[in-house]
Amino acid sequence: MFLSGLPVSSGSPLAALQESAGYENHREQIAKRWDYCRRARWDAMRIWARRNLTQGSTKGVVRYLFGGPDFLAAHAFFPNAHTLVLGGLEPVGAVMPPETLDLAALAASLGSTRQAISTALFAGYFVTREMNAQLRQGNFWGVLPLLYAQLALTGNKIQSVEMVRPFGSPGVKISYRKGMRGPQTLYYFQANVANGAECSRFTSWLRSLGEGASYLKAASYLMHGGGFTQVRDFLLQTSPLIVEDDSGIPFRYFDPNRWKLKVFGEYNQPIFSGYYQNDFRDAYATKANAGPLPFGAGYQVFSDKANILLATRTGAPAAAPPKKTPPAPAPAAPLLAKKEKRQREQPAVVATKPPRPAPSPLQTASVAAEPPPRKSLIALEAEELRIRQNPALTRKERMRQLRDIWQKQLAVMGKTSA
Repeated sequence: MFLSGLPVSSGSPLAALQESAGYENHREQIAKRWDYCRRARWDAMRIWARRNLTQGSTKGVVRYLFGGPDFLAAHAFFPNAHTLVLGGLEPVGAVMPPETLDLAALAASLGSTRQAISTALFAGYFVTREMNAQLRQGNFWGVLPLLYAQLALTGNKIQSVEMVRPFGSPGVKISYRKGMRGPQTLYYFQANVANGAECSRFTSWLRSLGEGASYLKAASYLMHGGGFTQVRDFLLQTSPLIVEDDSGIPFRYFDPNRWKLKVFGEYNQPIFSGYYQNDFRDAYATKANAGPLPFGAGYQVFSDKANILLATRTGAPAAAPPKKTPPAPAPAAPLLAKKEKRQREQPAVVATKPPRPAPSPLQTASVAAEPPPRKSLIALEAEELRIRQNPALTRKERMRQLRDIWQKQLAVMGKTSA
């Protein structure tokens, strides 16, 4: 409650701290950002989910392995999930008791938390570099303060918090509940799901929980290449339902004989170059087109550019991933011919599709209320990925270019975060 700017009980030792001028600024800033998030995205996501995510699997285990600490989006889509598993590279962290800090240290710690959560409340996803800069030191560090704040903002009460390592990687298990609803469990693990031993241990533990729905958003197109085939295959084999934007599992892996597919919104040129999917685009000219989205999703902040694929498994779990179409070369392959690269990056002629329905009042209000998109920050994230994957760079040159990008990212964040 305290971290989210919501009032604590009068008998709490934190009540007096909420009277300070520094905390009042924190409360006002969080309230303003949360109000915008609800109007622009979160309330519309909940309505959409109630209409489209009615499958029984949405009430069991839900895996959001590239989500980092993004509880907000997962809770909007899967509010009834019995067990929600988040994964990311950010540390679990800790929260020092606020009453043990002096006012200056408390104001600085609240400011770091506020900055780290601001992008998520605006754009709907966390920026890894932003969190690395703000949440690896201080009194409120790691993802714990972000999870606590999001749980409180969404009306949930934390029952218990336990540090866990069921498969070796550090994690946290949070029990929470809302109103008369039964207890629910939130896990977050700091785990690398690239191909390797850690991914094998993680997915083995996930398999022990049973099948579950999967959610993929702002996943950096990692599963489009060859470095994340283990987690991609695991999700395809064990998910009766997958909800994702185009940065998740490539469209070609969803065999129409095994999956019922629906596409929502609009498919546009991806922010990251080289990942345009002709088959995903073509699906919008078929009966799979289920209509517009009233909210932004993934890297597309605005609803008129966002997309969602809703894939419901119709057959038995596959023993192995579909092999009809070989996977595309990894993005970092240095020997792509220029002509082939241009063909991958440029959309083909778009097939004619039915006229787009008129936007609803909620859509119109959301678009009108939104401030200018953080295009520069998203573009810098994409540029950082290209630098990391460029095999022609020496280690020294790569670090020089990365330092330049990080400075630009911090400059943007300084202008757009409180």
